[in-house]
Amino acid sequence: MNLLKTAIINSIINIMRNKVINILSLGIIAFTLLIFGIFNYLSLNIENFTQNFSKNIVAIFYFNEGVEKKLIDDLTKRLENNVLVDSVTYFSENQSEIQFTREFPELKYILNEFKSSPFPSSIELKFKEKKKNTKITSLIEEIGKLSIVESKQVNLDWAEKITTLSRFITIAGIFLSGILIFISIFIIFNIIKINIYYRKEEISILRLVGATDWYIRIPFLIEGGILGFFGSIFASIILFTLLKLIPIYARSVIELSKGVLSFDFIPTSIFIRLIILGTSIGFFSSLFSIRKFLKN
Repeated sequence: MNLLKTAIINSIINIMRNKVINILSLGIIAFTLLIFGIFNYLSLNIENFTQNFSKNIVAIFYFNEGVEKKLIDDLTKRLENNVLVDSVTYFSENQSEIQFTREFPELKYILNEFKSSPFPSSIELKFKEKKKNTKITSLIEEIGKLSIVESKQVNLDWAEKITTLSRFITIAGIFLSGILIFISIFIIFNIIKINIYYRKEEISILRLVGATDWYIRIPFLIEGGILGFFGSIFASIILFTLLKLIPIYARSVIELSKGVLSFDFIPTSIFIRLIILGTSIGFFSSLFSIRKFLKN
């Protein structure tokens, strides 16, 4: 216990000796982890949105202008009797317009330019199955080919596109974070190397009086871990502050990411990952440096 206490004290003293270079190291680690945290936050939110979006299969079919209501009613009754369909909801042109103004009140002024509703009538189908299968796909394609149907929209199509986007963001985040993590490891590696050279005489004296290798090495390992830990703490504080300030000072971002990004709830798992990653970067960077420059 006394050995650990002494090692921690020596590590803090060493960090304070080289304030400038250690502050620079902390800044680079914090920036690296901030980038990682941002990509992690985006990936988690998009993944949650995709899962919620595709909990149930929903297909919307838009009808051609001037289609007789009787044809729509006949199609609705036929679909209500289908074993695959859970519910069928009809939306007239006016109902679609009302729904649009509720969801996008800031765009209501656009509708004033039209004499009548610019929205087509439509039906919304919800299926009993939660995953798309061959029968549901065939039914959706069959309805989409009807002469009265102008176009269709299936939520799983959007979910697949969003999933692809999520994968791209994750890969891009891993690639960029990997480069920055490598830079952080290289910097801490060299900082520990400088400290070893700076304390070369002290290390020689410790060896002469019988100090073990681990007695000499532990303070350097703790030093790297402390740099990584506080770098991750700074990154977490910056990330938390940014995510809380965006709803206040960047309303346009809120509107663009409506329903996809949640600024009300920030998963604590992101901060836990940042702290684990940051501490690991510092610890293993020190370990590699020590193994190379403190050989027997």
